[in-house]
Amino acid sequence: MKITLTEFLRGFRKAREAADRGDSVIVKGENGDYVFERSAASSAHPFVGLEDVFGAVTLPRDKNSLREKVRRRLAENNGRRRRRAA
Repeated sequence: MKITLTEFLRGFRKAREAADRGDSVIVKGENGDYVFERSAASSAHPFVGLEDVFGAVTLPRDKNSLREKVRRRLAENNGRRRRRAA
């Protein structure tokens, strides 16, 4: 189905119905053609099949727990002040 951009905007419902049927809707624009078609639902993992492109990255394990990291950062920010026991 080939239509102009104005016809596409006015008759979007018809273009969507055509795309739902499996037809490609080609919209003629000033600088080129646009294709409107229905695509399959995306997977939960968008990088499926691209593992070889990106490679695998593993972050090194830190021996300190997250709780200990937070305590250290708070101590640095507070100038190593401690609360006095009353």
